[in-house]
Parts: sequence; structure tokens; C-alpha cells
Amino acid sequence: MPTIEEQTRALAASIQLSPAYTNLVAARERNDADEGLAAQMQQLELLRMQYGHETAKGESADEELMDSYNAQFQALYGEIMENGNMQQYQAAAEKLDALLKRVTGILAGAAQGEDPAGYEPEDVTGCGGSCGGCAGCGN
Repeated sequence: MPTIEEQTRALAASIQLSPAYTNLVAARERNDADEGLAAQMQQLELLRMQYGHETAKGESADEELMDSYNAQFQALYGEIMENGNMQQYQAAAEKLDALLKRVTGILAGAAQGEDPAGYEPEDVTGCGGSCGGCAGCGN
């Protein structure tokens, strides 16, 4: 009989063959090939670093400059999220995340004595913040 680790590795390989995973990889490749999106992402990171540098000054930080960085960041983030490639990536990432949450929920249920063949984990996508009985949504 295969060990738990061997079975886990087989499960991981199966996940990498799933449409949820392959769609995410394809979406990531489209994002990587989108030069305009890459430039926007670099600019977003620069704004984040500039904002962080200014906040590190403590009391001598320039509030107007920080507000300007924040406004630029929010506007650019909005543009990035309107990009079709980014929207496809986000949708694919959400589907893979849902699959992983379901798998994790089944494993957690089995570890708590549930029958793995029939256990249905609660939907954690609508997490209200209460962790009672949580299968591990990451919040």
C-alpha cells in the first residue's frame, strides 16, 4: 500500500492535470506575455515602494505625497483589474482556490473522523470570519 506521502504526491499530480490548474497556468502565461500589463504591474510595485518609503519616515512623512501615491496606486490597480488577461487570471485563480479549499475540507473532515467517501465540507467561500468548524479558508 502506498504511504500517505506517496498518495499526497499522486493527488498533487492529479491537481496539476485538472482544468482548474491548467487554466490558471495558461492565464498566467497570457499575463506574462502582456507587455502593457507587465509595465503596469512594475509601476504599481514602484508606487507601493515609494509609499512604504514615505511611511517609514514616521512623523516627518509627507501626508500629501502619501495621499498622491495612494490615489495613483488605486487608479492604476483599477486599470490593471480591468485588463482582460488579468480578469481571466483572477477567475482561474478563484477556481483553483475553490478546488484546493474543497480538497482541504475533505482532508480536515476525515482527520476529524468523518467518512471521506461521503463527507461534504461546508462552503468556505462565503466566510463570515467565524472560524468555528472551519476547514481552513486561510482567513
